[in-house]
Amino acid sequence: MLGSQAVTQTKPIKLKKMREFKKVTTDELTTILLTLPNGIGSTATVLQYTSPKCTKFIRNIKQWDAVKGKDVKIPFTDEIRKSSNVPIIVATDYERNVVNQLNRENLPETEYKKGINTMPIELDESINTFAGKFKGKGVIQYRPNPNPKLKVITQFYLNKNEVLKSELPDVLPVPSKPKNQGTKKPILWRKLYIENIKQISIQGVRYENTECSI
Repeated sequence: MLGSQAVTQTKPIKLKKMREFKKVTTDELTTILLTLPNGIGSTATVLQYTSPKCTKFIRNIKQWDAVKGKDVKIPFTDEIRKSSNVPIIVATDYERNVVNQLNRENLPETEYKKGINTMPIELDESINTFAGKFKGKGVIQYRPNPNPKLKVITQFYLNKNEVLKSELPDVLPVPSKPKNQGTKKPILWRKLYIENIKQISIQGVRYENTECSI
């Protein structure tokens, strides 16, 4: 197990002063987000705690197995958690963002090939377009804010101990660009279970989920 070690961070994100701060449960936060007005193009900041989908074995490392008489892959059985403080845009439309980017790059809109939505969000209980439910669980969908002045602050935890990303075994998922957008600059789009939101600052209020932890 790797020991705890301080992480050197980039300059913190400067947020507008929140008028209110409220501590809530996951269910309460879900209800709040479902009932917020749309506010097209609204910005927010979310602190999320997630578990990366790691590989079952550590890449590029093997160990000798005397019983099998050969080198074998090393299983990865530890827990990695990721904390991300992300400036986001909500109540925006994914397809419109892709088409607008194609226009900016002087590319034909036909370059965008609509793919299969593997996580369709139900908006029946919502009065907005960014919060809904998937298989009964609260979910938000958002675009990470592309403003280069706004930085994502990320921390990793191995078995609840804070570590540098470089100290983690090679098991993290490899980022890949969307293949169907046709854009030179990809449009990032994320969906996040509300139970994984530790804090969210939106429409002048900062909410803290007391049930979300590393």
